[in-house]
Amino acid sequence: MGMSMQLKKKLLLAFVSVLLIVVIFITYVGRVIPWRAYNHHENVFEYDEYNDGDYDEKARLEKARNNLPKWNYTKKNIGIFIRPRLDWMPTPKTTKPPPQLIVKKNKELSFSPTLPLDKIEENFYKYLEQKDVICKQDKRLGYQHDGGYNVCFSPPFGLKKPCLVYSFGIANDWNFDDAVSKIYGCRVLSFDPSLKDVHNHNRSDLITFKKIGLGGRNGINSKGWKMKTLSQHLEDEGHTKTAIDYLKFDVEYTEWKILKNIVSDNSLDNVKQIGFEMHTPEFLYKFKKIPKPKHTTVKDYLEMVKLLKGLEKKNFRRFNHRRNPFCEYEAPGSNKKYYHCYELHYVNMKFVSANHTIAEE
Repeated sequence: MGMSMQLKKKLLLAFVSVLLIVVIFITYVGRVIPWRAYNHHENVFEYDEYNDGDYDEKARLEKARNNLPKWNYTKKNIGIFIRPRLDWMPTPKTTKPPPQLIVKKNKELSFSPTLPLDKIEENFYKYLEQKDVICKQDKRLGYQHDGGYNVCFSPPFGLKKPCLVYSFGIANDWNFDDAVSKIYGCRVLSFDPSLKDVHNHNRSDLITFKKIGLGGRNGINSKGWKMKTLSQHLEDEGHTKTAIDYLKFDVEYTEWKILKNIVSDNSLDNVKQIGFEMHTPEFLYKFKKIPKPKHTTVKDYLEMVKLLKGLEKKNFRRFNHRRNPFCEYEAPGSNKKYYHCYELHYVNMKFVSANHTIAEE
């Protein structure tokens, strides 16, 4: 015997009521059960345990189970619009930020004068490519290839207005100087005595150019160019006690005379970062067209290492290097491929204090 119309209506009404209760439960009540409802990154339980971008699901669930909601039966929250109290929700624990500077423990390379030329040569290029510090925020400004320079932005380094940059050796490539001034608002002092038909001028409100070079001593060189030491430049510009955010120089092999000068005085004390291109004697033969080819000797390698280690004695640590692809050559003894031009980038660890994130590897 079929159901009466009245019974059908009652069943339908009961079904609709149950369905409505389920909807209300899911909408207003179900979401207070954290381990079932909170499954997206806005969830207070879903936190980055190790601050590595990987949300720890197991830790999230455990945290949720230990913090079930306490109901707040207030007049405001009566009925189906009841809400859990907010004071039970756990505050994500503060985690120590990951280190932005990592000091590496590199293997010591031998530079004994008794070693054969090919071994010292091999160790020299291994040394150039060792990173003493890993800078987690390493950016290249200017050209991404030859002509650009790397800047470490990990605290306490970086470029933030007001910042001051010294740039020696332009060769009509203003990309680095323009980048640090236009992007970061830095004051840039640019120098190059070799530019023809270019005189002292303000390239922009932030860039000042002077037709003077950086040298190992003050005076006029064999080409008739006016040269000054770094300490003299700083004195003349009134920056002997001013922090220099970045010192860049590309001076076509005369960097060794400059390094010899700056590691022997106090001109680097307030310099935070250095970027420069170094060259071996093979560079002179290929690009300066020296008639008699000169390959690097044991004595040359030892002198270059001594000067680069002089920067380390001044608290500078190398955070990046770049081979210049135009400078590839074949070593006469070992027949190995090397590069006689390298960009080297350093940070001054004197500026790093205990409150900066740093680790040892």
